Amino acid sequence: MNSINQPLQSKLQSLLSFLSQVTTGFDAVAEEIDNTNLKTAMKAVAVESKQYAKEISNQLQHFNIIPLKEHTDLLWKGIEVNVHEHAGFEKGGEITALCNNCEIYFGKLYEDVLQEYFPYTKLKAIITYQLFATQCAFSKIRLLNILRFSL
Repeated sequence: MNSINQPLQSKLQSLLSFLSQVTTGFDAVAEEIDNTNLKTAMKAVAVESKQYAKEISNQLQHFNIIPLKEHTDLLWKGIEVNVHEHAGFEKGGEITALCNNCEIYFGKLYEDVLQEYFPYTKLKAIITYQLFATQCAFSKIRLLNILRFSL
């Protein structure tokens, strides 16, 4: 069986750590939202992030790589700081800033993985799907955020 090279393995571990942070972070933020549709969409990002981490972990185990369980919340803390800096004064600015910042992190981490030598078509398809699904999820949250103030 082929093995995953060290740079790809390291990037996948970073992505797993980020997905764990997002799961916890979006769950906490969703609890503070008073709009049912927006809350549900944000909880969905948390659930999907947890599922994405599980899918990647399962693929790594297929290659006899044990995913690291330890992670710090440094990326999430950075996102939170950026949210406060970029929120602006419009209604719902915090949610928009959160989505924008998270989408940047997601995009960077997923693109870093996809730029590595990647002979494993199933794993590459999973990673690509996850990237596009997160982009759609953030678009949906931004739209729901706008709608809650325009109705």
